[in-house]
This record gives sequence, C-alpha cells and structure tokens, in this order.
Amino acid sequence: MARPANQQEAARIVRNLLIRRISGSRRGTVRPHLQRAANIAETIWRRWQVGPYQWQVKHLRWYLVEKTKHLKSGTRYRYWLTVRFLVFTLAKERDWLPYLQGPWVWPTGNTANDRTER
Repeated sequence: MARPANQQEAARIVRNLLIRRISGSRRGTVRPHLQRAANIAETIWRRWQVGPYQWQVKHLRWYLVEKTKHLKSGTRYRYWLTVRFLVFTLAKERDWLPYLQGPWVWPTGNTANDRTER
C-alpha cells in the first residue's frame, strides 16, 4: 500500500483498519480507541511521513516513550491498549509486542518487575 499523502489520510487509514476489528459498544469502547489511533497515526506521520502499513516497531515505541511521558499512568495504559490493537490488526504481535514493553503496560504505571518486588 502506498504511503499516505498527509496526516489526515494516515488517520483515515488507521480508523478503517480498526473499525471492524474492535468489538464492543461504539460509544464506550470503539470511539475512544479510534480517536487515540488517529492521534497516533497523525503524530507518526508528522515525524516520519509513514502510514500504518509502513510502520516499524520503532515508530510505535517512540510514540509510547516520547508522546505519552507527560500523561498519567491510566491514560498511558489506554494508549498502550490502542497500540496493542494496532499491532494485532497489522498481524505483527509476535514480532513487535516484546519490544513495546514499558511502564505503560500496567494501569498503575508499574512494570512487571516492580510488582514482583512488593
């Protein structure tokens, strides 16, 4: 698939990828994921000018590290869930998920290592 021409097209592509993939209430579950996914796609497009079909794990990792660091841990977790949906939709879960681990994986912001030490 060709690269999107602009950030709005990247957002449209990622919305179309996820719209049928996410189950649940359109208002309660799907809409927030679609909004976050569009935000992720637009931000990555502005930085690298690539769309969802050209993404690499470094793009999503960069987004999670740099663009969510100022957010509360619960919000970072919701962005992680959206990124996870994107990874599953792109069929890259086996290759990418091990590289996308971080404090955003838990709603409290603690990593798995922090949880076992307590």
